[in-house]
Amino acid sequence: MTSSTRIILVRHGRSTYNDQGRYQGSSNHALLTQKGIETACQVGQSLRHVPIHAVYSSPLRRVTQTTDTILRELGTGPKALSIDENLREIDLSNWEGLSYQHVKEQFAEDYRCWQEQPHEFELTRLQAQTRGSTAAVTEVKYYPVRSLYQRAQQFWQTVLTQHAGQTVLVVSHGGTNHALISTALGLTPEHHHRLQQSNCGVSILEFTNWQVQIQQLNCTASIKETLPKLKAGKQGLQLLLVAEEALSKDRAHTLADRLAAIAPNFCLASREDLARKLLQRCPTTLQLATTKASFLLDWQQSLEQSVRHQSKLITGIAIAPTRSIQTLLMQTLGGQAQNSSQIRVESGKLSVVHYPSAHRPVVQAINF
Repeated sequence: MTSSTRIILVRHGRSTYNDQGRYQGSSNHALLTQKGIETACQVGQSLRHVPIHAVYSSPLRRVTQTTDTILRELGTGPKALSIDENLREIDLSNWEGLSYQHVKEQFAEDYRCWQEQPHEFELTRLQAQTRGSTAAVTEVKYYPVRSLYQRAQQFWQTVLTQHAGQTVLVVSHGGTNHALISTALGLTPEHHHRLQQSNCGVSILEFTNWQVQIQQLNCTASIKETLPKLKAGKQGLQLLLVAEEALSKDRAHTLADRLAAIAPNFCLASREDLARKLLQRCPTTLQLATTKASFLLDWQQSLEQSVRHQSKLITGIAIAPTRSIQTLLMQTLGGQAQNSSQIRVESGKLSVVHYPSAHRPVVQAINF
């Protein structure tokens, strides 16, 4: 029987730069806030039952602080800890330390490229060069997102070779984890920004013979979030996806409680009986029925246009066949429909896609 390698990805806890709204990149000035330490503790506690064979960490302080905190909470003896330079955050050169708003206003063209064409996003950095006995510092152009994805691929080459059949904890950064997930799925830098990595969000990937399946993406349940916090603005549509198959009575009851806390604005489903059961405690939710099992993919064609000018946030739930949900999630990430089995969709759990009014869609969570 072929053994699988399980990778648990965790983004660092909230940092001082996160609080200040500043770009961090590969700079090493940010530290964990008290909130960041507390949530790292919660992640460690949630992983106590997991037999972890090895741990990899970025060398930057906000991550090493998170890693140390998680390891203290695991409390199951020493782990093999490796500090890996490939796990550094994206190198953002002169943006590092600047506020998001300042960059958006003062580097408007570069910012637009960063958001809309990340694979073409270009910066300059200082680089020392020696010619004979003369040393000089020159400006060198580079592509930050492409470089990040190259490091992610190098990391996979090392870890998957050395830890076959094991469970590995990887603690890193939002951008780095994004690149790790994307390269594992075979996605290119063109589709950067299409998935979310929250502070202390947990993602789980399973590799079998170098073939990957996402089992969980950006789950923040261990830090007591009802849903991952929105990062692309509180506008547009936040769409909750629920698989209609094999939903047991206990799971339906638990999910109904969660939906009561969320109170979605509307629900669209081809199974009216299941919609009524899940929304029995949501009296204000508008329930819409459809006779087409393929409604989700048909609806997807016009969804982005319909929310483009939405000035507030609407939350909806779609109860649909597993295969339709897998396809929608894969296409939103930038992948092909034929590869949708690389995403696992579990019964009774939520997957979340945010359609902002002025941004490409973002997969916020899978199997939350």
